[in-house]
Amino acid sequence: MHSTLTTERLILRPLAADDAEDLFDAYRRPEAMQFMDDAAHSSAAETKKMVEGMLDGPGTVWTLRTAEDGPALGYVDYIGNTGVPGMGYFLHPDHWGKGYTSEAVRAVLDYGFDEMGLDRVELWISEENRASVRVAEKVGFRRRGRMRQKYHQDATGHDKITYGITAEQWRTGQLAGNAQAAYLLAPILAVPDVQAAAEYYCDKLGFTVGFLYGDPPTHGGIHLGEWTSEGAHIQLTLTDQTLPPKPPVGFYVFMGEDVDGLFEKYQAAGVQIEREPTDEPWGMREFAIRDCNGYLLRFGRPS
Repeated sequence: MHSTLTTERLILRPLAADDAEDLFDAYRRPEAMQFMDDAAHSSAAETKKMVEGMLDGPGTVWTLRTAEDGPALGYVDYIGNTGVPGMGYFLHPDHWGKGYTSEAVRAVLDYGFDEMGLDRVELWISEENRASVRVAEKVGFRRRGRMRQKYHQDATGHDKITYGITAEQWRTGQLAGNAQAAYLLAPILAVPDVQAAAEYYCDKLGFTVGFLYGDPPTHGGIHLGEWTSEGAHIQLTLTDQTLPPKPPVGFYVFMGEDVDGLFEKYQAAGVQIEREPTDEPWGMREFAIRDCNGYLLRFGRPS
């Protein structure tokens, strides 16, 4: 069991089953649930079931309150996910604007780095949730990237911003990155004509050229996305070997909402269609094409 934490104004206590009643008073408020992965709760039973799931799950959850005998006003938690440790926080809207969340997050970061041995922590924040972004940046998190996500109660997806902080950055206040960190993965496709492949990707698929080396080019880089640091990056390199009609290599490109519109655009451009848009059982709507050299590309978004 994790420890109770205290700050200047708050008591952070491990989540308990009887906290559900207090939390329901916040979870029933639509404004509190605007950026959550569930709709506002219509009954205390919904919140009770949620709390039971949190207690049975892998996470580490603290409720926050201003007095020992006071109600739970919200919580801060480590989600217990695989990969980079994720954090979440939630506060009753009647207590917004008082600095409680940032105060609680600081205490939980201390515990996570010092007692749990975490080396880094990240947040996933809806881009429109300016209050949560302010909390993250006030505490010391820095923006690390962007992804697309869709909640079951929403008709469309939304952008999530990843914020992160390492144990070293938390302890020293220094923002220097890891000199051995991986910042981007760019697969290298062997092609018989780098110039022709680059032109195909730009003219047919909407990529832009990052660079071409040589005259004629023997190597190059192309990119699909709004910003240089995000999106799909591919490198092209010259080969004199004959490629099979369908090279055993495929790539998945996570896209924005209008996958069907992109499919229609590619179809009108004469791109070779491998599979039309389909809602897959793993929760993605996707289609597949083959490029001018037979390489498979699948484009998808949460369905």
